[in-house]
Amino acid sequence: MSAGQSLRRGYAYGVSAAVHSGPTLEHRKASTDKISLVVMATLIFVIVAIASDPVLAASAGHILGTAWSDAIGLILRVVGR
Repeated sequence: MSAGQSLRRGYAYGVSAAVHSGPTLEHRKASTDKISLVVMATLIFVIVAIASDPVLAASAGHILGTAWSDAIGLILRVVGR
């Protein structure tokens, strides 16, 4: 067996899994980017739908106002102790 064949065989079996997983990582990143894009588009669509309907806008304002005041009250109780 020559030295070249030995090196090629060693390279084929001695490379870590991280080297071989390069394209897999790029594929995962691409699918994550697509999922992020879909989530962002959905959020924008929901915000526009709520903002364009006066009844939904009033309901959302009431819900957010209540949640905000409850959160502030909780923080004040924790800090006040």
